[in-house]
Amino acid sequence: MAVFEKRIPKKVYLDDTQVLTCSFENAQNIQGHTEYVIRVQRGPLPEKSWHIYKRYNDFVTLHNAFQTSGLSLPLPPKKLLGNMDREFIAERRVALQNYLNIVLMNPILASSLSVKRFLDPDNYSTPFHELALQHVSMALRSEANYEVVKPIPEIGWRLRKHYFLVKNRVNPQDELLLAWVEHGPDKYMDEKELQASFKTIGSLRHPYIQSIEFLSCNEVGGFVTRGLNNAGSLRDLICSAKPKLQFMKKYTNPKQCKPLPVSDVALFGHQILEALMFLHEKGLPFGEYIV
Repeated sequence: MAVFEKRIPKKVYLDDTQVLTCSFENAQNIQGHTEYVIRVQRGPLPEKSWHIYKRYNDFVTLHNAFQTSGLSLPLPPKKLLGNMDREFIAERRVALQNYLNIVLMNPILASSLSVKRFLDPDNYSTPFHELALQHVSMALRSEANYEVVKPIPEIGWRLRKHYFLVKNRVNPQDELLLAWVEHGPDKYMDEKELQASFKTIGSLRHPYIQSIEFLSCNEVGGFVTRGLNNAGSLRDLICSAKPKLQFMKKYTNPKQCKPLPVSDVALFGHQILEALMFLHEKGLPFGEYIV
């Protein structure tokens, strides 16, 4: 390496769907507070592991982030007296381990940014949504017809996919939903090729696929803008949920979840299969479904 050559740090790409597991290894007294030593592992390989150090108040903060879910989670209660007793610390350690096990068994809670930041602070401390807003604002700066109205945070489970309400200045009364996602670890096309692919995808038309208003990409990620569907996704319909609500509130413990009528199952099934056949004929992979 040359003396004056600048070392450019590479972006760390992670598969956010890889399972995180944890186990309590020890408890230590740090300045009069009990600190728990927890080993966290990503995926099945033991070498992809690290240690985190948490106090009870850290678990309380995590627990508060789950309040919108409506779930009753077994966080052990706070104790003011005798909380440094060895037997009490051992019992609480077991209770906190059980608490995290239950949280991580719930796929919606386990995929939340709160859990990721708790277990892997080095990789998930980035202000993802704020950065996404910056990227979208920059991308739309050259587009005279579109502007961001407001963010709609966490309406989907993917923590790197961000949603914004935008408007077209030509038809400002129409609500549009912009979805932004940064490039992932499997990106191999350059920006020019991606732009060409986006242009091709944007030109596709099918009666059972919601039309695209505008889409584009840059070196960081890409976005697509569609009309806001008040019915939301198929999952929103089944859970009787409003599409703009946070996914944790919508899906973790839905109060009015109901099956679709047989006629709707037949109708939606037919439409989905027709749309998938169309995409397959075009050589395109498929993703989420919008009613």
